[in-house]
Amino acid sequence: MTDRQFINHVEIRNFKCFDSLKVEHVGRVNLLGGDNNVGKSAFLEALEIISKTETPLSLITALRDSIHRRQAHTPRFSEFDLLTYGQESMRIKTNTISVALKTKMDQMSLSDEQEIDENFFVELTVNHHSDRISYTKFDKIIKNKERYMPHNLISNGNTEFIPSASLHERELSAMYGHIVDMGRMEEINDFLKAFDSRISSLIVRPTEEQSVFKVKLRDRDIPVLLSSMGGGLNRHIAIVCAIWKCQDGCLFIDEVENGIHHTKYEKLWDILFKTTQKANCQAFVATHSKECIQVFAREAEKHDHDQIKYVNFSRTVDNPDKIVATVLDAVGLEDHFQLGLDVR
Repeated sequence: MTDRQFINHVEIRNFKCFDSLKVEHVGRVNLLGGDNNVGKSAFLEALEIISKTETPLSLITALRDSIHRRQAHTPRFSEFDLLTYGQESMRIKTNTISVALKTKMDQMSLSDEQEIDENFFVELTVNHHSDRISYTKFDKIIKNKERYMPHNLISNGNTEFIPSASLHERELSAMYGHIVDMGRMEEINDFLKAFDSRISSLIVRPTEEQSVFKVKLRDRDIPVLLSSMGGGLNRHIAIVCAIWKCQDGCLFIDEVENGIHHTKYEKLWDILFKTTQKANCQAFVATHSKECIQVFAREAEKHDHDQIKYVNFSRTVDNPDKIVATVLDAVGLEDHFQLGLDVR
């Protein structure tokens, strides 16, 4: 995230379902709500891309990471699908950074003897710096077929995206490694004890091939596998580890309520509000749960609610293809509930 400033406003053009979207006055912790297929996940992806980008060429790997996460089931057939249908360019702009992508044909060098593919290129712009790359090479990088990755293709590291499904333990282990390096293991253990009073500590058990997570319970001598404790615990660990991994950066969580019982929502928001403030981490979190939103509103009033926002996505009545976003603070959100208005 350029200059490590919080994102305050966002403008998006021709990115996935957004032909044009403007969102203003977001905060440190932002909960995204709205109907299905209204752009919550796309908004997370757009912000993840700019948060990972520092140079024009590092924009490519940020795009690739976003595409691979969604298309992991067909890695050999990754398709660049981030442009709005029928468009040849896109732009994402915030108060911290502006990125743009254009597909172009080099008409000056195109002749009857040359193949079109040789003259088709992608222009990448970050703030006022531009670079261009042939579409063939761009496509190879997107599909992970490019072996040579120069330094300026490496994207910013203090950004994390937690998808709706539980993380694989390999990914969780990588995040926990950052916690070990920062010396914050006790904070994780204290959080787990608050989550479940039976838990004593989290243990990483090395094996010949990979590390396995185990949990030490107060009433058992032998630790048990984390995988035997249910998906909710995996998700809680991933969230708190990711916050510290994203210190001075950005965290994105899709469908935060997945795997978490509604009785744990209060603790979930409490740790998110407190830990993001300690880590100077900006979080954008999506949900489908009305109950999760209600608990979010109540808990926000106990914290620095000026920096806690709710962003509701909806389609306009006169044009169902047009998506708009309404930003509410915690007090405004609670007023909506008092009036009986639906904010999902």
